Amino acid sequence: MNSNLNCQAYNCAYNKNFNCFASHIKVEGYEAAVTPETYCDSFKDKSSFTFSNYSEKSNLTSTQDISCSATNCTYNINGACNASHVDINFENASCETFRLSH
Repeated sequence: MNSNLNCQAYNCAYNKNFNCFASHIKVEGYEAAVTPETYCDSFKDKSSFTFSNYSEKSNLTSTQDISCSATNCTYNINGACNASHVDINFENASCETFRLSH
C-alpha cells in the first residue's frame, strides 16, 4: 500500500500505520500564513470515534482526495490540493506541506 499522503496523527481514527483511510479529507486554514494555522478538519479522535469499516482493501486517501481552504498555500488550486506529497503533523494534525504563496 502506497499513498502520497503521510499522516502522523496516530490518534486519528482514520490513521492506520500512518496511512489515511478517510474517503476524503479537508484541510482548513482559510487565512493561514504559517503551517500551525492549518489543520485537518476530517480528524476524528480515535478515543471517541470508532472506524469500523477498515479493511486492508479500504481505499487509501491520497492528495487527490484533499480539499483545502488554505487560500494562501501555493499548492491550493481552486480549493484542491496540488502537492505531489502531503504530510499531516502528529501533534495538531496541521498540514506540514503548507507553503505560503508569494
